[in-house]
Amino acid sequence: MSVQSVYLDTSALVKRYVVEEYSDRVDELYGESHAGRVRIGFSVWNIGEVAVVLDKYEKREIIEDARIVFTRFIGESRLLVKLNQLKLIPLSFKVVTEAVNYVFKYGIYVADAVQLASAEEFGAFLTYDKKLAQIARIEGLNVI
Repeated sequence: MSVQSVYLDTSALVKRYVVEEYSDRVDELYGESHAGRVRIGFSVWNIGEVAVVLDKYEKREIIEDARIVFTRFIGESRLLVKLNQLKLIPLSFKVVTEAVNYVFKYGIYVADAVQLASAEEFGAFLTYDKKLAQIARIEGLNVI
């Protein structure tokens, strides 16, 4: 992988813990991160979003126990923070105000706008949301 830092949105993060299309690509990225070759990042906002998605998957019987999967996500995230391979972006006033600008500019949900505002310092942006990927490209992000 040619990039050194990648921001992951919720659609990408969930693929690490639930087998879906492209989960193998996210697993490869995590492998690169564990090996110290790629630094990943996401917003603290994503932690709540991952919980919501996993809860929905449990209710739809896609996964058996959302709490167990969520605990794995938190555990791996803590490990990568300790290894300095994961950067958590805080939900700061700056991020929120930038996100609001994206809401007005593109008419998107604030959750998606937070992803864009949080991803600016990373070498690449990983999302499996087609609309968000298109907007990220317009905003000059390197979408992978």
